[in-house]
Amino acid sequence: MKVDTSVALKAGLIGAAIGLVVALLGRIPFLACIIGPLGWVVAVATGTLYVHYAATGGRKVEVGEGALGGALAGGIAGLTQSLVSGVLTLIFGPVRTAVALLGRGQPGAAALSAGMTFVGVIGGIVLGVILGAALGALGGVIYAAVKKS
Repeated sequence: MKVDTSVALKAGLIGAAIGLVVALLGRIPFLACIIGPLGWVVAVATGTLYVHYAATGGRKVEVGEGALGGALAGGIAGLTQSLVSGVLTLIFGPVRTAVALLGRGQPGAAALSAGMTFVGVIGGIVLGVILGAALGALGGVIYAAVKKS
Protein backbone atom coordinates (compact mmCIF):
# COMPACT_ATOMS: atom_id res chain seq x y z
CA MET A 1 0.00 0.00 0.00
CA LYS A 2 1.64 3.17 -1.21
CA VAL A 3 0.06 6.54 -0.59
CA ASP A 4 0.79 9.17 -3.20
CA THR A 5 1.53 12.23 -1.06
CA SER A 6 1.41 14.63 -4.00
CA VAL A 7 -2.14 13.48 -4.80
CA ALA A 8 -3.07 13.73 -1.11
CA LEU A 9 -1.64 17.24 -0.99
CA LYS A 10 -3.53 18.21 -4.15
CA ALA A 11 -6.82 16.84 -2.81
CA GLY A 12 -6.13 18.36 0.62
CA LEU A 13 -5.45 21.81 -0.82
CA ILE A 14 -8.64 21.69 -2.89
CA GLY A 15 -10.53 20.68 0.25
CA ALA A 16 -8.73 23.42 2.17
CA ALA A 17 -9.83 26.04 -0.34
CA ILE A 18 -13.42 24.88 -0.09
CA GLY A 19 -13.09 24.69 3.71
CA LEU A 20 -11.83 28.27 3.74
CA VAL A 21 -14.96 29.43 1.92
CA VAL A 22 -17.16 27.36 4.25
CA ALA A 23 -15.42 28.83 7.32
CA LEU A 24 -15.83 32.39 6.03
CA LEU A 25 -19.48 31.89 5.07
CA GLY A 26 -20.08 30.23 8.45
CA ARG A 27 -19.44 33.59 10.14
CA ILE A 28 -22.61 35.05 8.58
CA PRO A 29 -25.25 34.54 11.28
CA PHE A 30 -28.23 33.51 9.17
CA LEU A 31 -26.11 31.21 6.99
CA ALA A 32 -24.17 29.56 9.82
CA CYS A 33 -26.85 26.96 10.58
CA ILE A 34 -26.91 25.88 6.94
CA ILE A 35 -23.17 26.17 6.25
CA GLY A 36 -21.95 24.57 9.50
CA PRO A 37 -22.60 20.90 8.59
CA LEU A 38 -20.91 21.41 5.22
CA GLY A 39 -17.55 21.20 6.98
CA TRP A 40 -18.16 17.49 7.50
CA VAL A 41 -19.17 17.06 3.88
CA VAL A 42 -15.99 18.84 2.75
CA ALA A 43 -13.85 16.39 4.75
CA VAL A 44 -15.61 13.33 3.30
CA ALA A 45 -15.46 14.80 -0.20
CA THR A 46 -11.74 15.48 0.21
CA GLY A 47 -11.16 11.81 0.99
CA THR A 48 -13.11 10.76 -2.08
CA LEU A 49 -11.19 13.30 -4.12
CA TYR A 50 -7.94 11.62 -3.13
CA VAL A 51 -9.17 8.27 -4.44
CA HIS A 52 -10.48 9.91 -7.61
CA TYR A 53 -7.15 11.57 -8.39
CA ALA A 54 -5.12 8.52 -7.35
CA ALA A 55 -7.16 6.28 -9.68
CA THR A 56 -6.43 8.33 -12.79
CA GLY A 57 -4.85 6.36 -15.59
CA GLY A 58 -6.68 3.16 -14.68
CA ARG A 59 -4.68 2.60 -11.49
CA LYS A 60 -6.43 0.50 -8.85
CA VAL A 61 -6.68 2.11 -5.43
CA GLU A 62 -6.93 -0.34 -2.55
CA VAL A 63 -9.27 0.37 0.35
CA GLY A 64 -6.35 0.78 2.78
CA GLU A 65 -4.65 3.31 0.53
CA GLY A 66 -7.96 5.13 0.14
CA ALA A 67 -8.28 5.31 3.91
CA LEU A 68 -4.76 6.54 4.51
CA GLY A 69 -4.69 9.00 1.61
CA GLY A 70 -8.19 10.21 2.45
CA ALA A 71 -7.18 10.73 6.07
CA LEU A 72 -4.16 12.75 5.02
CA ALA A 73 -6.16 14.89 2.60
CA GLY A 74 -9.06 15.29 5.05
CA GLY A 75 -6.64 16.27 7.81
CA ILE A 76 -5.22 19.04 5.62
CA ALA A 77 -8.71 20.30 4.83
CA GLY A 78 -9.79 20.04 8.47
CA LEU A 79 -6.71 21.91 9.66
CA THR A 80 -7.32 24.79 7.28
CA GLN A 81 -11.01 25.07 8.02
CA SER A 82 -10.61 24.90 11.81
CA LEU A 83 -7.63 27.27 11.75
CA VAL A 84 -9.56 29.91 9.80
CA SER A 85 -12.61 29.47 12.03
CA GLY A 86 -10.44 29.72 15.13
CA VAL A 87 -8.69 32.88 13.97
CA LEU A 88 -12.03 34.48 13.11
CA THR A 89 -13.38 33.48 16.51
CA LEU A 90 -10.37 35.05 18.23
CA ILE A 91 -10.71 38.24 16.21
CA PHE A 92 -14.42 38.75 16.68
CA GLY A 93 -15.06 37.10 20.05
CA PRO A 94 -12.67 37.95 22.85
CA VAL A 95 -11.51 41.25 21.41
CA ARG A 96 -14.96 42.79 21.77
CA THR A 97 -15.50 41.14 25.15
CA ALA A 98 -12.10 42.24 26.46
CA VAL A 99 -12.65 45.82 25.34
CA ALA A 100 -16.03 45.88 27.04
CA LEU A 101 -14.67 44.34 30.24
CA LEU A 102 -11.66 46.66 30.30
CA GLY A 103 -14.01 49.60 29.79
CA ARG A 104 -15.85 48.52 32.92
CA GLY A 105 -12.61 48.21 34.88
CA GLN A 106 -12.43 44.41 34.98
CA PRO A 107 -8.98 43.48 33.63
CA GLY A 108 -8.96 40.07 35.35
CA ALA A 109 -12.22 39.06 33.72
CA ALA A 110 -10.97 40.32 30.36
CA ALA A 111 -7.80 38.23 30.61
CA LEU A 112 -9.71 35.15 31.76
CA SER A 113 -12.23 35.49 28.95
CA ALA A 114 -9.55 35.89 26.29
CA GLY A 115 -7.48 33.02 27.72
CA MET A 116 -10.38 30.59 27.87
CA THR A 117 -11.40 31.47 24.33
CA PHE A 118 -7.83 30.85 23.17
CA VAL A 119 -7.79 27.43 24.87
CA GLY A 120 -11.12 26.60 23.25
CA VAL A 121 -9.84 27.62 19.82
CA ILE A 122 -6.72 25.45 20.18
CA GLY A 123 -8.92 22.52 21.19
CA GLY A 124 -11.18 23.20 18.22
CA ILE A 125 -8.24 23.19 15.82
CA VAL A 126 -6.98 19.86 17.17
CA LEU A 127 -10.49 18.40 17.00
CA GLY A 128 -10.93 19.77 13.47
CA VAL A 129 -7.78 17.98 12.28
CA ILE A 130 -8.81 14.71 13.95
CA LEU A 131 -12.37 14.81 12.61
CA GLY A 132 -11.18 15.92 9.18
CA ALA A 133 -8.77 12.99 9.02
CA ALA A 134 -11.40 10.51 10.25
CA LEU A 135 -14.05 11.73 7.82
CA GLY A 136 -11.53 11.92 4.99
CA ALA A 137 -10.58 8.31 5.67
CA LEU A 138 -14.26 7.38 5.65
CA GLY A 139 -14.74 9.06 2.29
CA GLY A 140 -11.63 7.39 0.90
CA VAL A 141 -12.71 3.94 2.10
CA ILE A 142 -16.23 4.25 0.74
CA TYR A 143 -15.16 5.59 -2.64
CA ALA A 144 -12.34 3.04 -3.03
CA ALA A 145 -14.71 0.19 -2.16
CA VAL A 146 -17.37 1.43 -4.58
CA LYS A 147 -14.83 2.03 -7.34
CA LYS A 148 -13.32 -1.41 -6.79
CA SER A 149 -16.60 -3.26 -7.30
